[in-house]
Amino acid sequence: MVKKIQPQFQEHYRLYIDELGTASPKDITSTVYILSGCSINKKDCENFKTRADQIKFKYWGRTNIVFHSREIGRKENDFAIFKDDKIFKEFILDLENFISNSKIKMFFIIVDKAKATAAGWDDIKVYKDTADSLIRNFLLILLTNDSMGEIIIESSSVSKDVHFLNSLNFFLGDGLKNLGVGHEKVQDTLTSVSFVTKKNHDTEEQVADLLAYAAKIKYQSSVGNKTHQNDYEKTIVSLLNKKIFKTPKDACSTKAKLFKEVKSFLVLP
Repeated sequence: MVKKIQPQFQEHYRLYIDELGTASPKDITSTVYILSGCSINKKDCENFKTRADQIKFKYWGRTNIVFHSREIGRKENDFAIFKDDKIFKEFILDLENFISNSKIKMFFIIVDKAKATAAGWDDIKVYKDTADSLIRNFLLILLTNDSMGEIIIESSSVSKDVHFLNSLNFFLGDGLKNLGVGHEKVQDTLTSVSFVTKKNHDTEEQVADLLAYAAKIKYQSSVGNKTHQNDYEKTIVSLLNKKIFKTPKDACSTKAKLFKEVKSFLVLP
């Protein structure tokens, strides 16, 4: 009797990317440049959006609100309602519950612009190295469980976007040779990079924005630039620590090699 082979269904993940700050090391309007990546299983995206929409409808009576960390912190524009402390505290609790219970994993690439300037970096170097690092992290995670993935980026300019395409092409062509992963395996794993407009309003992109600000606070605190954190800032830093990717303690030896290479809070240069 021939034994029936059950079909294997690969999990499919998406990585949504947002940025904080400007890439030029000479631009002193920001001390850091951050790429924030939010990874989620494609099958969880609909529920993730629904839960965010429930919060938006609760406070604004509509769902076409876009969470922007800067505006939330400053309580301006749509978020001026948070000048009422009672409403703001209730919102922070709802936001915390929403993100804490979500099935997302976060990755951050931080460029310290003072160090980048000292190393002779320019904006091209910043774009290239941050894109390479974030895509490599995502690829490593996909390889650990034989899943597939795609990358979704809010398009801003040709000068920035081309580096994500170049990075993808590099891995598709060369694989991860130092880890024994050939380009054929990468081509089966990382399927595409998509660019969307600001009007796409993906919930995952908005969460990447919220936690990019948390990454800035966390990094500044780690280098001694400690400032008083309000309740909102304390909450999002706590959420970052909960949702940032961590290597599973029970990872088998074959996967541990790949997990060891993942840098989910990488500071450059």
